Amino acid sequence: MSSLQTVGRASGASVIVAVLLATAVAPLNATMIVVALPSIGAEFHASLVTSSLLVTGYLAAMAVLPAMGGRLGDRWKRPTLMFTGLAMLAGAALGASIAPTLSVLLVCRVAQAAGAAMAFPNALALLRELIPVRHRGLSFGLVGAGMALAAAAGPPLGQLLLWTGGWRWVFAINLPLVGLAVAAGVVSLRQIADSGDGAASAAVPARRTIFWRSPRLAAATLAMALSNLALYAALVGIPLLLTAAGEGPESGLLLTALLAAAALSATLGGRLADVGGGRIAAVMGLCALAGGLLPIAVAGQRLGVHAMAAGLVMAGAGLGASSTAIQVGGMEAVGAAASGAAAGLLATSRYVGGAAGSGALPLVMALVPEEPLNALFAVAVAAALLAAAAGAFLGAGRITLSSAGE
Repeated sequence: MSSLQTVGRASGASVIVAVLLATAVAPLNATMIVVALPSIGAEFHASLVTSSLLVTGYLAAMAVLPAMGGRLGDRWKRPTLMFTGLAMLAGAALGASIAPTLSVLLVCRVAQAAGAAMAFPNALALLRELIPVRHRGLSFGLVGAGMALAAAAGPPLGQLLLWTGGWRWVFAINLPLVGLAVAAGVVSLRQIADSGDGAASAAVPARRTIFWRSPRLAAATLAMALSNLALYAALVGIPLLLTAAGEGPESGLLLTALLAAAALSATLGGRLADVGGGRIAAVMGLCALAGGLLPIAVAGQRLGVHAMAAGLVMAGAGLGASSTAIQVGGMEAVGAAASGAAAGLLATSRYVGGAAGSGALPLVMALVPEEPLNALFAVAVAAALLAAAAGAFLGAGRITLSSAGE
């Protein structure tokens, strides 16, 4: 197992930067396109429902493919799979930027997701493989913060590109971003090679028994899915709730506050996982997520914007801290041989939970037609509390090499 001690602090920092850039493109592409859907629909004479397939197709692929991409990385060289995934994403983005029809654009969009699904889990598995145990939580926290910031930056960046160059630039921007990720990856692996460490270039044999029989990984997967269900239910519910209260323009600021709080607290969650284990940080963070959303579930639009903002900041802080702890706890539950598959499974659960949360409103409206938005936030609170219960099974105490299965 390589480490910062083995390759030097500069090499460790370059690994974190490379992984951050390689993983940030997935959430950025998930949110950046939303503001461009009306323009895309207008150019191709498609309805908003039809053009929204560009979002749902991407999310569906990201919900299915990361576990496969991570598993491939467990069997072959992780850096090769990461770079291949980034190349696929860039090629698909180039095709999308010049797509002549909506059908071609949709195919390119799904291909983008396939590339991201290959790069994402293998980049995280490399981080777990190359960073020493005592620094892994903090490293995952930094990467998690970058991913949250990328998700938050997607809509404003997409709007800026839309204003300056049109919707095709929303896809073309991936080319320089992927170029930066590849360059950072090459630099970090070259530094590791120069130090004489070969862990990053060696294929790791898979050990299915560790992966498939890990209760801690199962708990992490469930907690990740439920916490993202709560997040996406809130992301859908806040704009609708404020619009009903006559405060629609504030929704963007409140959602930014939620995601910014998540980004800022992600490193704290990682540090807590380094010191006290994933269980404490996950349970505390998920309880904070539930506590922040509870007043909205009770009072709804009567709560007021300022009280709602305070609750969302609390919820975001809990979400950021718990997400990092869950990610670390899940990947440490298996040995290095299965860390790619674990990262892929956690990514899959993240997107499955997000899809369930964003699609919960029609069901809630059918069951509770009187106050559907209050009920939607009640579902989010329940999901967060169930996630906290799952997080209690992540394991206590500081992670050690023996507990990680190595």
